[in-house]
Amino acid sequence: MAHKILIIEDQLLIAEDMAMQLEDLGYEILGIASDRKETFELLNTTWPDLIISDIMLGEENGIEIVDEILQQKKLPIIYLTGNSEMATVKKAMKTHPAAYMVKPFKISEFAINIDLAMHNFQEMGLEDVQKTDSKVVHDAIFIPDQQTFIRIKKEDIFMVEADGSYIKIFTKEKRYQLSSNLKNFEAQLKDDSFLRISRKYLVNSAHVHKINGNTVYMGPYEAVITKTMRQEMLQKFPILRTKIN
Repeated sequence: MAHKILIIEDQLLIAEDMAMQLEDLGYEILGIASDRKETFELLNTTWPDLIISDIMLGEENGIEIVDEILQQKKLPIIYLTGNSEMATVKKAMKTHPAAYMVKPFKISEFAINIDLAMHNFQEMGLEDVQKTDSKVVHDAIFIPDQQTFIRIKKEDIFMVEADGSYIKIFTKEKRYQLSSNLKNFEAQLKDDSFLRISRKYLVNSAHVHKINGNTVYMGPYEAVITKTMRQEMLQKFPILRTKIN
């Protein structure tokens, strides 16, 4: 059965082009809404499996519309925006989105995020946000790879690097690149073994085997750590002192 999608986007040409391409990939588009009124008129007659919403809708805010929808029923959300400022990302994260796509994007990457969002939602039986906190991730995560999803144990991840509107996930065997941001990934990971050592890097402390100055080494990889985070990281490891006063 095709996933049913509602698009909330005030730029009609973008919305129609997106709808056409998603329909070509086999998704069912229930409708396109440009504001709150049109959104809830559509929701009065049908209910989607997933919502794609732009964050800024003229004078209205897509995040606030989505929040109102989620008070009625929980479903996966994918945000669209041309704005990648952290303040906007933080506000959007309060509604627990499944993905955050920065324009312009490739429709193939979009399709992967849709399928991943639906897979995680159905696999974990998410009925409310409170349940999400305890079910999102345990010992592994699913990484989208082409048109499939690869199960990766969290213990196999060495580090994650932010690269513009993408993140790179480094494991012993392979490197994955996803259309996301580091804060979004860290929030979903929910694992104290992973430490944010700078705006660019998230590292798995279980793989740290050397800290030399401002460089952290994990297996074949290395990352630069800020001075403040270096002190915090060193406090997490038992340091053998050569002299005791």
